[in-house]
Amino acid sequence: MLRKSVSDHRVPFPDNQLDDYDALLRYITNLAQHKMGYPVSLLTFLGVVDNKALGIQAGSLANVLLNNVGDPFKDSETSRMEVKCHERKLLAILEKFYGLPEHSIRGYVTTGGTEGNFAGLWWSKRFIINMALPELIQKEDEVKQFSRQEQDLLAGLTKIPNNDYQARVVQLQKIIDMRDIIEKNNNLVKQLLIPTVFYTKDHTHYSIPKISEILRLNIRPILPNEDGSMNLDNFKKELVLHLGAHPKSSIIVIANIGTTITGAIDDVPNIKKILDELQPKPTYTIHLDGALTGFVMPILKPFGDVENYFDALGVNTLAFSAHKYPGLSQPCGVILARQAFFKKAFEKTERSIEYVGNILDVTITGSRSGLNVLMFYNALCALGIGKNNNKLTQMVNENLRIAKYLYEELVKLYGREKVSYLYHFNVIFPKPSMDIAKKYQLMITGERATICVLTNVTKELIDQFINELRLEKEKVMSTVQTDFTVRTLTKDYANSALELFTKSFCDSEPITKHLNITYQDYEPFTKEVIEKAVREGMSVVAVDKNNKVIACAISEDIVSPFVPHFSKYPKMKPIFALLNELDKPFMSGKSFIKGKIAHVWIAVVNPHFRGQGLSTAIDMACGELAVRKGFDFAYAEFTNDLSANITHHYDVYKLYNSIKYEDFRLENNEQPFKGVKGGAAAYLVALKPGVQLDALQECYK
Repeated sequence: MLRKSVSDHRVPFPDNQLDDYDALLRYITNLAQHKMGYPVSLLTFLGVVDNKALGIQAGSLANVLLNNVGDPFKDSETSRMEVKCHERKLLAILEKFYGLPEHSIRGYVTTGGTEGNFAGLWWSKRFIINMALPELIQKEDEVKQFSRQEQDLLAGLTKIPNNDYQARVVQLQKIIDMRDIIEKNNNLVKQLLIPTVFYTKDHTHYSIPKISEILRLNIRPILPNEDGSMNLDNFKKELVLHLGAHPKSSIIVIANIGTTITGAIDDVPNIKKILDELQPKPTYTIHLDGALTGFVMPILKPFGDVENYFDALGVNTLAFSAHKYPGLSQPCGVILARQAFFKKAFEKTERSIEYVGNILDVTITGSRSGLNVLMFYNALCALGIGKNNNKLTQMVNENLRIAKYLYEELVKLYGREKVSYLYHFNVIFPKPSMDIAKKYQLMITGERATICVLTNVTKELIDQFINELRLEKEKVMSTVQTDFTVRTLTKDYANSALELFTKSFCDSEPITKHLNITYQDYEPFTKEVIEKAVREGMSVVAVDKNNKVIACAISEDIVSPFVPHFSKYPKMKPIFALLNELDKPFMSGKSFIKGKIAHVWIAVVNPHFRGQGLSTAIDMACGELAVRKGFDFAYAEFTNDLSANITHHYDVYKLYNSIKYEDFRLENNEQPFKGVKGGAAAYLVALKPGVQLDALQECYK
């Protein structure tokens, strides 16, 4: 009986019962009742910890540990509370889904997209190094041989008399030449060992640079097209330049199958074509970051009718997030790889871990959630993946129909030029209020918001959202709009501007109020600023129908900045100290050329007229005046986020520095703005269309 009992415990869960979760629960429960060896206390299984409040019932698969350790293609001999048979079946379903031959895929279920990318890059590095192994061994042998020759030359140098100058010079030159040879060979070894990752700047997932840093990979960002896809002209140029300088370098290309914001898909066939046409052809591999769209790629068919996506696109690895699509309730994903690629990556490597039952660990995390595997497997079965794709196709088509509906409704509200629907699920439009953004959990980038239309986004939800947007817009539009005229600040408007300037900053500016600066304290400073601005003619005001100044923007040539006289307004010292600290990254070490950079350093709007676009209008008018005077750039300090938003109206801008008020310290370590929320930021913008940041070098010595 004892022998039979032991034998029963060693029988794996049968593949023909994968969908019988009751049988699986009985199997796992039996194993849990006999678990002794591994450091897991099973408190939820025992009922010591009650998960009912979380919606997890006692006696369910979700209430007992399911731990898939390491490679799903190697069952543990003794750590039996795993569901690797389900994971293998899951991978087999995806293998068929992407058109690969049977038994030609490797991979595992990950915690999400970042781990999938991590595994893809790690495996790619191992693959590349193993591909280069014969040459690496040869180069290292050559380095050893040359090092011995160097030692012989050094020994020979000691035998040459010190006064035999000619012989010593000849010998020293041989040593120098040999060291050059060694250095060149060492450099080639580094090129063979350290691949370079090419990815799309600002649109590839943020995990790629992070992972590259951890794995010690070189990175080379590529410029994006306007839609966020990789610019192939720039890719080819950067590739040629890189290989010209590093001819033995191997290449890893990250191709996006649906960027986060725009949903752009990279032109993978032409990426492969560019790599294949290089002479000599480098060792390379392509990793697909599928994120959201990678899972439904066979449904969307971005590359036409493809039988085998790995062969047709020339890729070796693919990762996507299963909590995005199909939409699991836990962060989860998968990394897939060609069998031949995987075997090469782990060639001649023994990664068997004895204490967990001689499993093979080719994963990032080691222990992995078996419950996630079951949920992922269950989702694939529920969608019918592996049998036919009808249900998933219907679902995706419905997503696309609803996305198109959202786009048309937003166009009615904002106009076609302000709404973008480039690809599949993502619709981009002007950012609404933060209340609406938070309620509907919108993706916000700058002044734009993105909605990703998946199955949870219904027509009814869109109608509700559009109605709230419309009400918000009507509320804003119903606000009394002020008629105003923008004029250059002249002596005629000096007194009115002075009054607005003084009252607004003393009453509304957080740091001015924090320092208890009164009108009397502030007015001498205001007067000097206005007088200088009137003399130079670079500042503008907005005046109402009564010719009263309701907004003002002060600008100057950065060559001749305002010089404060603190004896007249001593309370202003901390504010100027803050501005000086803010300006250091841009100002330090530069001698500016007159008429090139305008310094826009003060903007103020009457509190009664805020929220009506006056701030944008006055700042843009100031920039236009500077352009008419021949300036190429404007440098500006902003003391709140709303003012800083003006930068996004320019095609080219750059943040140079930002300081939180609470973090700022004077030289004596005093914190003059302690307790004040917010901060200041300094930006540079290109005023003229077509001017790029490279032209900035012509503006200073």
